[in-house]
Amino acid sequence: MALLVGFAVGLFGAIPPGPVNFNVIRKASQNQTREALRVGLGAALVDTVICGFVAMGFGWVLEKVVNNPWTRLGLALFLLAGGLKILVFDRKNESRSDDPRTGLTAPPKEVAGFRFPLLVGVLQGAANPALFLNWTLIITFLVGHRILPTGLLPAGVFAVGVGVGVFVWFVILTELVERLKSHPAGDWIRHSTFGAGVLLLAFGLYFTWRTVSEFVSGDWIP
Repeated sequence: MALLVGFAVGLFGAIPPGPVNFNVIRKASQNQTREALRVGLGAALVDTVICGFVAMGFGWVLEKVVNNPWTRLGLALFLLAGGLKILVFDRKNESRSDDPRTGLTAPPKEVAGFRFPLLVGVLQGAANPALFLNWTLIITFLVGHRILPTGLLPAGVFAVGVGVGVFVWFVILTELVERLKSHPAGDWIRHSTFGAGVLLLAFGLYFTWRTVSEFVSGDWIP
């Protein structure tokens, strides 16, 4: 029961748009299926760990790290850096690969994006400052309505189910992008680097603004 509940919650909880979804779509549209799945796996691991700690009653351990403004600021700046990289370097590489003057000469093999997509998925997944609070509220609701049994074993099984559900969503998303490649929308997705960069930059700016506002207001001071 706990496994099925976790799977359903993880699957539907991963659908709302966010940095990881946009990154997976971008990589899948550029024939980087493995990198897309590794990014999704990294995000799924974050959700698994957070759900495990909260459901087992050890949420206070993660809360000190996740809700630390310095940690949140670092993750927000990571999103900003990722957005700038896409807008500046990835767009330049994309335009170079689309240049008809290259003819049949194969360009040198380059690594598109960061070299560690799993780590990128972990950092982008953890960058959402509301992630810990959202999972705490969801788990509290499930336990309060006796949908999720209490105990270490059900909590661990639930967390695994969440991770599997989240990862399955990214597998579905990658497959959808793969199937759209022959569709007119596929060409638009493949050349939407600018949009992906702007969205990632917007997430980074929003999370940075929220964290800086907390610094200015002094709410982070114990």
